[in-house]
Amino acid sequence: MSTRPPRRRVFSPIFVIGLGLTFAVEGAIVLVAQNRRDISVTARKYNYGGDEIRVQKDDLVRITFSVEDIPHSFTIDAYRISKRAEPGKPASFEFRADKAGTFEIYCNLTIDDQCAQKMKGRLVVDAK
Repeated sequence: MSTRPPRRRVFSPIFVIGLGLTFAVEGAIVLVAQNRRDISVTARKYNYGGDEIRVQKDDLVRITFSVEDIPHSFTIDAYRISKRAEPGKPASFEFRADKAGTFEIYCNLTIDDQCAQKMKGRLVVDAK
């Protein structure tokens, strides 16, 4: 009969900055790469400066939203995003594109009737 003490598992967390997410699996470290997308959107004359923003699923998306004429919003209901910008006061925000599909972008402000009618775009999140 052995009097050896039971084997203990020791976990030492390791932090990796700037490379992505880190997971510990039974003493092994697995790095999951993340794509970061920096996108500038400038709204003017009831237009987001393009019809479509395209990213990959699980991208970390950072949007800098600015306007040139009147206040507008950048709204995507599926991601619970609603950011307002005014001339000279841009809005910056981040979100993880964790749902694949096509999502409407629109202005939800009531300053001008044409915003609701004309100011549309779409976010396309492609599955990997």
